[in-house]
Amino acid sequence: MWGFMTTGTISFLKQLTKKHETIDFSFMKGGGATLVYYESEKKKSIFVSGRAYQILYDFRALERNGFVVMDHIPVVDDGKDIFESKVKEFLPTITRAYGIQTIRFFKPNKSDTYCIMTQWKSEDAYETFLQSSMHDFYEEATLARHSAYFAERPFTSTYYMLKEDE
Repeated sequence: MWGFMTTGTISFLKQLTKKHETIDFSFMKGGGATLVYYESEKKKSIFVSGRAYQILYDFRALERNGFVVMDHIPVVDDGKDIFESKVKEFLPTITRAYGIQTIRFFKPNKSDTYCIMTQWKSEDAYETFLQSSMHDFYEEATLARHSAYFAERPFTSTYYMLKEDE
């Protein structure tokens, strides 16, 4: 399974997705940007620009509302197998966290930056997770050998799901 996402203005993304009515798109808003995401069995994206990922782990379908957190983690080539193994082993633990709705673990198609997407019932549920011991283990599991290049550092982005009429 593959996951695809791109960003743009809401009007541009709505026009783009109208051409593909059979695809189930999820719209998210955060940091002044709108992101649209979809999953497919096909390796080729409908987006001209954007990010393409192989889904290595998934837990439940994406909900139409909630708070989405994307942890972007660059990993050097010789650390990828170990990183993937550690994360896939740990992620089932998070499924027991209060307020978790969805989890995706993405392997990048054309870069070294993996992405772990979690969807929570609310931002408060995510904040509760951050204060838990489970989060400490999550941080340990996602530790990876990072690139020496300063621009390639882990970062987190957050979004709120947009409803159809927004």
